[in-house]
Amino acid sequence: METALASTGYTAPALRWSPSTSEVDEVVWWIVFVGFSFAVALAWATYCRITGGYPEISLTWKGFKVACRST
Repeated sequence: METALASTGYTAPALRWSPSTSEVDEVVWWIVFVGFSFAVALAWATYCRITGGYPEISLTWKGFKVACRST
């Protein structure tokens, strides 16, 4: 079987993906943006907790939503 594959000029497919610079930058900035948004949501939730409320954080298509419910 090996000789049949070798005689046809078969080469194994390359499994390595080499993205362009623009693709890598776009992914990195998206992660930074989502991380920063989550940090702001946690800060607001902490403020809500300190003032005696109960924070509820949810992720929507428009970003993180923090609702502060009073106890």
